[in-house]
Amino acid sequence: MEQVSQNQLLLLFILFTFSTLIGFGANHLIYTSQYDSFLVLCISGLAEVIFAFFVIKLAKRRPNKFFAHYGKDILPTWIHIPVMVLYFVSFLQISALILREYEDFIVQTYLPRTPNWAVGVMFGIVVAVTARLGFENLFRIAQGLFYLCILANIGNLALIGKELQWNRLMAFITNHSGHGIYAGSYFLIPIFGEVLVLLFIFPYLTQKHKTMKSIIWGTIFSVLFIGINIVWLLLLFGPNLTSHLTYPMLEMIRYVRIADFIQNLDHLLISIWATTVFIKITVVFTIAVQILTQLLGLKDHRPLTFSLAAVMVALSVNMASGSVDITNFYTQSWATFSYCLEAIPLLYLVVDTIKQAAKKKEHGR
Repeated sequence: MEQVSQNQLLLLFILFTFSTLIGFGANHLIYTSQYDSFLVLCISGLAEVIFAFFVIKLAKRRPNKFFAHYGKDILPTWIHIPVMVLYFVSFLQISALILREYEDFIVQTYLPRTPNWAVGVMFGIVVAVTARLGFENLFRIAQGLFYLCILANIGNLALIGKELQWNRLMAFITNHSGHGIYAGSYFLIPIFGEVLVLLFIFPYLTQKHKTMKSIIWGTIFSVLFIGINIVWLLLLFGPNLTSHLTYPMLEMIRYVRIADFIQNLDHLLISIWATTVFIKITVVFTIAVQILTQLLGLKDHRPLTFSLAAVMVALSVNMASGSVDITNFYTQSWATFSYCLEAIPLLYLVVDTIKQAAKKKEHGR
């Protein structure tokens, strides 16, 4: 079986949260929470750690078995199989949704005359090839990418520092809204709740007893890196302008100037960020492939990768008429759907705990 170290897990989870939240969710977070955005990040990070504790507790009870296999020992098969089908469809849809956001970004920003399907097909082929390599190689790619991504991000933040309106710092202390904190937290907690994927990759992990520690550190660094970017956006543009920018991070990157021969660094930095999005899509997509492989009782997931990648690309192109529909789905429906999806392992844990307690009681007689 493939092996993933705790260090690789930690680094991937930082990129996992950082990639889409910074690229696609920053404007909505700032729109709902304004200067409370960093506080909302902290609340969501705490919620992730608490949720991860229960997910890891469930996974540790059968550490070398896949959830798709042992779940039927907890809930009846006629319930467990539909649940796994739901997870398969949901992970495939989530990967398609992120791919659609990336397609819209590339088409609107750099390739205005290129159809979405062309970008999707090229990206989907790369995702399929990488998914065939398995989790071990995918996590190694993420490990190498992490340092490049963080160095680029730190460099960007340092170079943009002179443009910031530091007088806005006081607003982080004085401007607070209970409704903004609630609305922002309701939107953001499910993004951090994507730590749910641990349940499906747990058998691949080495030193499983250190998983909780890795998640805690991963959450701390995620909140720190994302929080600094959010603060920089607020100090640079203010909450009103930032919330009305489609891609505020792109606009912030374009402020960077180094000498006359480099007008801006957005192409370089965006290419690095785009690779982190690719990592997230591939992880979610690979989990969907693995779930279907396990449900069908196949020994090798590779024959399914290209056909499911084609389905993912087709979904991404046809799931909405435009970027406005995607934005509406994220702001109105996605969070509630994610809460339901992420609550399912808690149900398994409660039922399994009751069953174990009943068995102990019977043996004690």
